[in-house]
Amino acid sequence: MPSFSQTTSQQQTQQQVLSPQQLLLSHLTELPIEALHERVDQELADNVSLERAATSSGDDYGSDASSSDDAAGESDAYDADELGDVSSFAADSSQDDDSLPVAMVTRGDSGATASDTLSFYDQLEQQIGYYHLTAREEEIMRYIIGMLDKDGLLRVPLQQLCDELQVYHNVDTSTDEVERVLGVLQNFEPAGVGAQTLQQCLLLQVDHGPRPASPQKQLLRQLLTEHFDTLMHKRWDRIQRSMRLTDAQVHMLQREVRRLNPRPGSSMGEAVGRNLQQITPDFLVETDPYGSLSVTLNNGHVPPLRVSDDDVAFLQSYEGRDLRSLPPSERDGVVYLRERVERARSFIEALRQRRLTLLSTMRAIVAMQRPFFESGDETLLRPMTLDDVARRTGLHLSTVSRVSNSKWVETSWGIYPLKWFFTSAARLDGTDVSVRSIKAALQEIVDGEDPRRPLSDDALTAALRSRGYDVARRTVAKYRDSLGIAKASLRRGT
Repeated sequence: MPSFSQTTSQQQTQQQVLSPQQLLLSHLTELPIEALHERVDQELADNVSLERAATSSGDDYGSDASSSDDAAGESDAYDADELGDVSSFAADSSQDDDSLPVAMVTRGDSGATASDTLSFYDQLEQQIGYYHLTAREEEIMRYIIGMLDKDGLLRVPLQQLCDELQVYHNVDTSTDEVERVLGVLQNFEPAGVGAQTLQQCLLLQVDHGPRPASPQKQLLRQLLTEHFDTLMHKRWDRIQRSMRLTDAQVHMLQREVRRLNPRPGSSMGEAVGRNLQQITPDFLVETDPYGSLSVTLNNGHVPPLRVSDDDVAFLQSYEGRDLRSLPPSERDGVVYLRERVERARSFIEALRQRRLTLLSTMRAIVAMQRPFFESGDETLLRPMTLDDVARRTGLHLSTVSRVSNSKWVETSWGIYPLKWFFTSAARLDGTDVSVRSIKAALQEIVDGEDPRRPLSDDALTAALRSRGYDVARRTVAKYRDSLGIAKASLRRGT
């Protein structure tokens, strides 16, 4: 007779699970100022223990006793010698309209209106500067981006990409290298872009979303991995039997699947520049008469918050008492109110941490790009990536990304998205030079040329070298194309 035996084994796995407070802070950090105002109003409506404070110091979110840092203390913590004071400012800045570049922003009574003329592909190319890529990897990345379909998916075989890079760009590469660069692209926003299949697109969104290690997301990943074909035919009865799911789990999965976007490219628009976008800057960077830079956080219409004194006093009257001895209705009321008070305190603390995180990130950007903020000269922009800012601030890379993706800063030279300051590097004479500074110099040279005798690519290369940018002619042609500048023969007479 066959013999059977049972063995028991232990396996240790390490998973990072974000606490509710960390998730709240992560969510609030992503929000620009106008969206934050709406979120605070929603919380005030939902939580009876959260109130508007009677007085405002201008930059404090609350004065709850659970937080030891007052407004002045927070400001002092971020007073840098090289940046000056940190304080709040009114949304209607007195900045002179004529001093702002028209191409970047047109100010109005209710803020600023910026025209975003970037296409879906341009927005992806902007994100290249967020990562440390070599010039060769950047060239491969731009070619891959150009081969994406309008929905953001890549349907061209990797070997075909290798062949075309060899023929059209003289780049001898392998499928392994292209796949590695493609993996970087798949970390871009929106989540799912660069996927080679619909299944991979949805899985990327699960992995890049909040709490990817949660039980709900693990079930969703199992559904997309093991039952994708059945899901495409919407056979939820078969899926429920096969995965042994409860009705509640099925409803949860259906809800999560509906949140996924099978066309991530459509979320960025085909030509987003057709509409004007209302912009409210999250930061203000000013220069005083002595040349010092100051960074200010815009709190907009977000009111100062506090925990209800009456609710705190009511809970204090029950301290030391055994709640089990109370009548059920009274016990439930105390438990409910305690949850509301703790939630209010957590929300106020998350707003305070958001403020410190945003100021820390903006201060680091200003310190690293100080020459630009002082002069407005794009050619003085330095190479800077998310990693650089994360190391300088001590914040996590994903936190810096959340701050940079949706925030704007008003300067003496215009209103800019924070992600605009991130730029990749070109290696010249052993020194890293910002690609944007090279492009800015190239644009300046073309703008100043004689329209009757436009400069050829060779002449542009020589002009750049006279300014200290020793770049190859082929690189100049590539930068010219990316700036939308026509060849010399087509610029004549314009």
